[in-house]
Amino acid sequence: MNFLLEPGIAIYMAMLVALAVWMGIFVFLWRLDRQAREIRRRLDQQADPIEPVAPRIVIETRSANHTAASGSSPHTES
Repeated sequence: MNFLLEPGIAIYMAMLVALAVWMGIFVFLWRLDRQAREIRRRLDQQADPIEPVAPRIVIETRSANHTAASGSSPHTES
């Protein structure tokens, strides 16, 4: 194991470790891309695509007799 610490060999070992790390990152991203493509393909092939529903709003008008005539709140005690 002592021969790995020699200057001529140590640089190659460091390059080998760096190469292994980069290969691991490459394989990870490649597998992730394949899985994302598979999910995208399944979503595109769904039988019943859901159509967006337009939002609806109900507008109610209030008459003048709903407001307090005296100006006091119904929650306060007199």
